[in-house]
Amino acid sequence: MVAEAIAPPRAEVQEAWAGLLDALARAGYAVDELVRPGAAQADVAAAQQAVGRALPADLAGLYQLADGQTEWYDLTHGAHAKTVRERGRWACALFGDGWGFDPVAKLADGWRAWQEVRSGYTPQELAKNFDRAVEVREGDPVQGLYTSPDWIGFATDGGGNQLAVDLTPAPGGRVGQVIVIGADEDLRRVIAPGVVELLELCVERLAAVDPAQAENGVLLYELEPS
Repeated sequence: MVAEAIAPPRAEVQEAWAGLLDALARAGYAVDELVRPGAAQADVAAAQQAVGRALPADLAGLYQLADGQTEWYDLTHGAHAKTVRERGRWACALFGDGWGFDPVAKLADGWRAWQEVRSGYTPQELAKNFDRAVEVREGDPVQGLYTSPDWIGFATDGGGNQLAVDLTPAPGGRVGQVIVIGADEDLRRVIAPGVVELLELCVERLAAVDPAQAENGVLLYELEPS
């Protein structure tokens, strides 16, 4: 893959990201500790080189605003565990539930790990032994696959499942839509039509956060209400 210049983030991405950071701060989270500084264009380009394709422009733009997040669990259970974390210093996965925003280097590592899985089987073996166990939520334009090189994970939960941008959606879908993938996630589904919409959805979900549910400095909000 020939390296290409990385376009700066669109205004819509900047506005949606700023809106999420504001909503997180107002809800009581330690935004300054959770959010990492933006990635250099060279780092985004290196990730694209690793996965062999360009990231959707809005995801590449988002990484220029923030290179993922710190490990939120470490803020409350690691070296800082003895610090009392009152409202305003709470920790969370930035994209709700357990979906921590991966640094761009981890994005590349995650894609390579999935590629190792794919390289261990023929397409026929993947279809027979893995794809058949996957379901697609009714009405969602996602391919019923266990794994695809065109799914680029950028947020990871505690079990290794991911939110991913989908570069080859099923008919009716949108390139860059955000879907759920993972070894423990058999239900393929669309979370948002794109990165901007994901950020806006997070803001919407944060409005329903109940501060009384904070425990030991952690308050995880729901991205997908049960």
